[in-house]
Amino acid sequence: MTYDWPLYFCLFLALWSAVVGGVFSAFSEFIMSALLKTEAAGGIEAMQHINRDVIRTQFVAGILSITLLSVLFALYSLAVFEGAGLVTLILAASVYVPSVFLTTIFGNVPMNNRLDSLDHSNAAAHAYWLEYCRKWTRLNHVRSLGSVLTAGLYMTAAIALITSGQV
Repeated sequence: MTYDWPLYFCLFLALWSAVVGGVFSAFSEFIMSALLKTEAAGGIEAMQHINRDVIRTQFVAGILSITLLSVLFALYSLAVFEGAGLVTLILAASVYVPSVFLTTIFGNVPMNNRLDSLDHSNAAAHAYWLEYCRKWTRLNHVRSLGSVLTAGLYMTAAIALITSGQV
């Protein structure tokens, strides 16, 4: 008897990881660039509002959910699957957790908190803004690449599970 839910779960995680990667990519490719082209005070204030608003969105819920679900699914897979399907499911969690979750928690979020604590019209905030944009965007590239790679790994896992007859 086969169980199809792992296949659908792989596809769900692939899709949601790709969506997360797309949002990160948009920031890396043109949103941060546009914010840098504005007056520093305007860019800072806009990013402060973005960072405050994003906390209450499905996007952040998705980042956190993918982290938990990827780890739990990898642990489940250790007991159920074998071969390429198992390897790619473990790799997906192993890529996502450090490149997206840990980079967010230990990289982007502290920078966002520091930016939020500054008065957007202050000269110190303007000096930090250039450093913030450079470092934050670099970290965001890591998150974008990690999300897209994770999506590809979940798609590969789905194919491997199908072709091996495990689902």
